[in-house]
Amino acid sequence: MISATGRNKGFTLIEIMVSIAILSVGLILILQGLTHCLSILRISQDNLETSLLAEDKMAELELAIKQDPGSFLKYTSGTSQSGNIEFKWRIRLTPDSEYEDLHKALTTVNWQEGVRSGSSIYSTYFIIPHDK
Repeated sequence: MISATGRNKGFTLIEIMVSIAILSVGLILILQGLTHCLSILRISQDNLETSLLAEDKMAELELAIKQDPGSFLKYTSGTSQSGNIEFKWRIRLTPDSEYEDLHKALTTVNWQEGVRSGSSIYSTYFIIPHDK
């Protein structure tokens, strides 16, 4: 378009190339941030699944202890599958030094998904009466 002074109004090729370069850098940074967020979301999902599994296994152990305090050992380790992730869990009971019937339950959940792996540890206390 020609202005009243006789000069063309518009952008030069260099201005357009610089603006495209700036927009490209901005889009690359946004995409990197998105992939980072997706990775964090996947880790968060794995942690949620391990905590739910640990809570479920500790509840099963608590129920087994209440039903028969002497035969709960079969609930102390195992594997579980969720999608394409295999979870291995183990509950280790250790007696408390101050209280005779109190035991600390340390639940470890390990998982493997392709080349990614992880581990989470949860703990709680159970009362296992000795007189039964």
